[in-house]
Amino acid sequence: MLVTLEGIIVRTVKYSESSLILDIFSADLGIQSYIISGVRSSKKAKSKASMLQVLNLVRFVAYQKEGEKLSRIKEVAYSYVYRSIPFSVVKSSIAIFLVEVCRKSVRGSDSYEDIYNFMVKGLIHLDNTNSGLAHFHILFLIDLAGRLGFELQDNYATETQLFNLVDGSFTELVPNFELAMDAESSYCLSRYLKKQEPYNWSKQMRQTILQKLIDYYRYHVDDFGELKSYTVLSELYN
Repeated sequence: MLVTLEGIIVRTVKYSESSLILDIFSADLGIQSYIISGVRSSKKAKSKASMLQVLNLVRFVAYQKEGEKLSRIKEVAYSYVYRSIPFSVVKSSIAIFLVEVCRKSVRGSDSYEDIYNFMVKGLIHLDNTNSGLAHFHILFLIDLAGRLGFELQDNYATETQLFNLVDGSFTELVPNFELAMDAESSYCLSRYLKKQEPYNWSKQMRQTILQKLIDYYRYHVDDFGELKSYTVLSELYN
C-alpha cells in the first residue's frame, strides 16, 4: 500500500550504480529503511540525490508492506529547506551529531511522535538561530534523554553534589567515579538542568560535560556504540 510520510534522513548508503538506501525517522514508524532508484545516474538525478542527505527533512510516498524490511520510495520532496545549516560548518556538525545520537537511541522507543517532533523543532530552531551554539547540543541531549525515558534528575543540593550516570541523579557518594561527574562539572550540569544562564564555561568544561552525557547515553541505551560525528564536533567547537 502507498503511504505518505514526513521524516528525517538519518543514514544513507549507496546501492548499485544509481540507487540509495535511506534510513528515515518518522513520527509514524520510527526508523525504517527505504530504497530509491535512479538518483545517481544523470545530472538531473544527481540534483535529486542532493536532497537525500543525512539531516534533510523530507516528505515522501512509499510502497509500505507490513513486515517488509526495505520499502521502495515512489516520490520524495523537501518538507523543509534549511537556510543556514548547509552553509555553516558549526551548525551542520552539531546537527549531524544530534541526528546520529537520535538514530542510535530511538530504536525500540514507544513514543516516536514526541521524539520526532522534538527533533524537527530542534533542527529548525538551530537553522534559524545564531545564539547559544556552544551549548545547543548539550541542552538538546539533556532534553532528549527525558523523551527517551532516562531523564536527568534536577536534585542538585549542598549534600548531593556529584552527578551519578547510573541513576541519572545527583548523590553524595559515587562508588565508581568512571560513572560520575566531578563536583565542578556536576555543578555546571545542574545549571544546564535549571536553564540558569549565562553558561560561562570553558571549552574544556563543555567538552567534559558533553563526553559524560555521551557516556550517560551509552550506559542507558543498548548497543549505543561510538559516535563518528563526535570527533568532528569536538575538534570544531568544544
